[in-house]
Formats: sequence, structure tokens, C-alpha cells
Amino acid sequence: MPPLTALPPTPPAEIRPAPPTAAELTDRLLEAYDWGLPLPRAPKGSGTPAFRWLQAAATSDPQRDLANPFPPGPAHREVEALRALLKAPENRLAGRLAALPLQQPGTALALWRWGKARMREGRLPPEARRTWEDRLLANGPALTRGYALRHALCWALADQDEARFASLKARTDATADPILAPFQRLFGLLGGPSPVLRLWTLPALDYQDVRLDQLGAARLWILPAEEGPLPEFPPEVAWLVPSLHAGLDDRSVSLPSSLMDEARALAGRFRAAGRTAHYVPTRAAFEDLGLTWFPILIELDGQGNLKAIRMGDAAPMKP
Repeated sequence: MPPLTALPPTPPAEIRPAPPTAAELTDRLLEAYDWGLPLPRAPKGSGTPAFRWLQAAATSDPQRDLANPFPPGPAHREVEALRALLKAPENRLAGRLAALPLQQPGTALALWRWGKARMREGRLPPEARRTWEDRLLANGPALTRGYALRHALCWALADQDEARFASLKARTDATADPILAPFQRLFGLLGGPSPVLRLWTLPALDYQDVRLDQLGAARLWILPAEEGPLPEFPPEVAWLVPSLHAGLDDRSVSLPSSLMDEARALAGRFRAAGRTAHYVPTRAAFEDLGLTWFPILIELDGQGNLKAIRMGDAAPMKP
């Protein structure tokens, strides 16, 4: 009789990760939207109505009529209220905005994208804009509440509306301090003398410490230089080009090799175009002043003082 041999061990059953919860799917989609990444797909099947609504809110044209994926009930009525708002005449926007429920993350995201598009087109009056911002600040996911706070702060600064800034500050907690602090500094700079920045001229790459009013322009445009042809600006505009990289210590008087490569590439583009600008290899200099969101348009008065600052969401498309 042959000797008995041990049977091979039974392989353990494959352990599959649990499917993501609805809340996890929502967080993943909102994070991908925020970073401009491909959005996660719906679960097998058609996905829940809430997830389909959030996907539509992130991808569909917010100016158009969005389909309602919900069966009759509170969520269905919420989407219908938003659909009615999208069709409302301008004189009824404020009332519909104030009454709009925001229990679904998709509704908040659709409302954010709709209002942002209207603002870009100049079709959201100041009163409706503030109501839109306030509605988004009151409810919805953290992402859209953060978008709304940034938008409201940028416009309060552009309007030099200290009362609006104070009201926004009063409704936030300590977690918002890093967002509020730069705007607090900028309000303090308005009407005061131009600050000094360390710049490298383009295309010559000459280093200098200079006040903004010494650049010979009444308006200063702060924005990195994208690929492609350089945009044309009016002669009264000076262009400050921040580094695309993290930058260096703003006290440094020389450029390390990585930043020098970037500066030389920019210099070549500006030389070829017959244009001039100023390269700023550090973002710390801007951040110390509170200038944290590009693009930024700074206007100076006749004495070289800071007359107005339009930053981020409140900046124009062109200077």
C-alpha cells in the first residue's frame, strides 16, 4: 500500500474589497472634479440616481435644462426647483436662489457651475451674485462651500466691500483662517504705497528690487505664461510672470539651474515676440502680500498707490 501523503492545503477564498459606499463614491467624484481628473464611473448597472445626478452636474452644460433622475419625492422636487431656477428671468433669480433646497451634492455642484458661467458672461447682477454665494455657503459638500467662500472673498476684495468681508468672516470657523488671512492683508494694502518685489526682466534677465509703481504701468497683470503665442496686452499693462515651479527663497539674488532654465526659455519667447515682461521666480513674494489666486489685476492711482485688486474669481479674462 503506498504511503499516505498530505493533501495540498485548500487555497483561501479570494477576499474582495467591499464596494465603495455612496458617500465614498461622492467624495471620489468631487475630488476628481476638483483636480480636473477623469471622473469615476458609476457602479455596475445604472448607479444610484444621486450618483447619476452628480455626474450630470459635473459634466453637463449648466446653462441647459438638466434631466431629473429621481423618482417622485424630496430629491425630485429639489432638482425641479433647480430646473425652474435655470429658466427664471433675472428679476426672479434672487428669490429662487434663496428658496432652493441643497440636500443633493449634485444640485450644489450644478448651481456652482451655473453661477460661475453666468458670472463669466456678466449676467449675474451683484445682488443675485451674493445670494448665489450665500446659498452655496449655507449647504452642500465641502468642495462647493469652499468654492463659494473663495468666490465671495475675491469679489468682496474687488468691490472693496469691508462689510461683506466681515460678514463672510463671521460665518466661518477657525478652519477657514488660512483662506481669510490673505484677503485680510490685501484689504490693509488698498490705498497704500506699492510694495517692493524682486524681479528679473524679460528678455534681458536683469535682476532688480523695484516698487510696482516703478514699472511704468498703471495696471499690473500677474499670471504664468502658458504655452503658445504670447497674448497681446494694452501698453498701460505690465505683465508679471510667476514661476510655474514652487520657486525659491525670495531673498535669493541668483537663480538655481531649474529656474534659470525656465527663465531663459521665457526670455527666448519674449525676445522672439519683441515683448517685455518681468519674471518672478518665487510665489512666496506674492503669498506674503496675500496674492494667492491667479490671475491678478492690480490697478494703481496717480500717486502709485494700490487703487484696486481683482484676484482669482473676480479677475477679468484679460487685463
